[in-house]
Amino acid sequence: MNSLRHFPLGAPFPASPHAVASSLPTMADVRGYEEKDPRVLDALRSGYPRFVVHAYVGELIDLFLEREGLVGRSAVLVVKPRAVQDLLKHVDAGAAVAVVAVDDGLQLVHCDASNSDLVHAVRKYVQHVGCGVSSRLAEDLLVRLGRLPSAHAESLVEVNAAAEVEGRLAELYGCRDSDLLVCSCGMSAFYAGFRAVQAVQRRLGRTHWIQLGWLYLDSGCILKEFLDDGETLEYCYDVNDTDALIEKLSSLGGTLAAVVVECPTNPLVQICDLKRVAEVVHANGGALIVDPTVASLYNVDVLPYADVLVNSLTKYASQEGDIMIGSLALNAQSPYYKDLRSEISDFHVPPYRRDLQRLAYEMRDAPEVVAEMNRNAARLVEFLRSHPAVGRVYYASASPHYAEVARGAESGGAMIAIELVGSMERFYDKVAVLKGPSFGTRFTLLSPFMYLAHYDLVTEGKGRAFLREAGLDPELIRISVGAEPYGEIEAVFAEALDYSLL
Repeated sequence: MNSLRHFPLGAPFPASPHAVASSLPTMADVRGYEEKDPRVLDALRSGYPRFVVHAYVGELIDLFLEREGLVGRSAVLVVKPRAVQDLLKHVDAGAAVAVVAVDDGLQLVHCDASNSDLVHAVRKYVQHVGCGVSSRLAEDLLVRLGRLPSAHAESLVEVNAAAEVEGRLAELYGCRDSDLLVCSCGMSAFYAGFRAVQAVQRRLGRTHWIQLGWLYLDSGCILKEFLDDGETLEYCYDVNDTDALIEKLSSLGGTLAAVVVECPTNPLVQICDLKRVAEVVHANGGALIVDPTVASLYNVDVLPYADVLVNSLTKYASQEGDIMIGSLALNAQSPYYKDLRSEISDFHVPPYRRDLQRLAYEMRDAPEVVAEMNRNAARLVEFLRSHPAVGRVYYASASPHYAEVARGAESGGAMIAIELVGSMERFYDKVAVLKGPSFGTRFTLLSPFMYLAHYDLVTEGKGRAFLREAGLDPELIRISVGAEPYGEIEAVFAEALDYSLL
């Protein structure tokens, strides 16, 4: 794979126009990206698609703006009319935002480009809820419209791809095909699950939400920004303090709507006492939304405890790192099952056909590739624990509740988080792997997680203090271990860790 090397700024990997990760090789580049430095932004030919407008999507937007006589307006493309309705309600801009239906039923949502607050709000909505346009859909439209000569050549399952994917996922989830939905991305799945639970519980007068542990940025944003008047959100950051959670839930009476938790968490890879949490949530009339993306469905079995399970298939299942796609499953034993089923389709955004065909192809090899990633990660954990430059190592199998959800003894997943004794910047700049967002790829990938996800917090004193109070080192490094030969992986990390101590 030639993946254990330095990648120049902005280089995507793999060599596909649909790669979801691109290189930020130094901490100076990371800061430049967050601070909108033209040097960095101009070099980023691609990036994680919900954060960086894909080149094909941008070209398609420009084409439609020109065709509709809207040159100079700021616009996004949205794939479902219901998502447009929710967007317009969320930004509450009235006539300042307009919508035009364009090819393939896509909706062009546009506004005055000089209204920076409105432009930001519209783009953030699409980022948070994952209702934007797939790069493959944009590519196919550009080919059809004569703007590209052909689509990127890649291996696909062209016959019965949807049935194949749904069958494999149902087996992993432990549910019927009819109880799962493949979604356009992981955040689309989370948003659909959240909205369905919200609608069901609001009718019952249940309005209090709890976030258990640290959630991925956009999941947390949805909980914070999409609750309605009269609904409240509370944070319980320590996933290991189940007694405190029980005390909190018991104090809420009949107002508990739901608890949302990642299992394991991102980025500390912690596993709560999910069985006990589920019991107390359900005893208090709440629903439990669980996201196992950090370790994946290949490694943990959590649907028996959840009412709704949401998952990004961009990780692990799409181990080549070139598909934005997600899934959602309902637990047929949930007391809310029938009501959730009736609500979920309103918010579901299906995947594009060719993304599904590519996923079907990649899932055929995923079990073997994930198993190799697991083995490599477990070995690297032992090496990291022994290295003097490493102060602390976080890994799923270290949790006392790991065995309760793990599918096997070697199901720790690919993600590791470390706190360094040596210089984080020296380590980061030296380590010869792809550095950028995402994880769960067959190639090793690394990020200064808090800088990319919470730059506002790591760059000011109160924010750094808040992170430490929540148990998070602002200088934390998140590692996603790939399937390269283990000895080569260890050598790359040894060299960079040694350098960090100089």
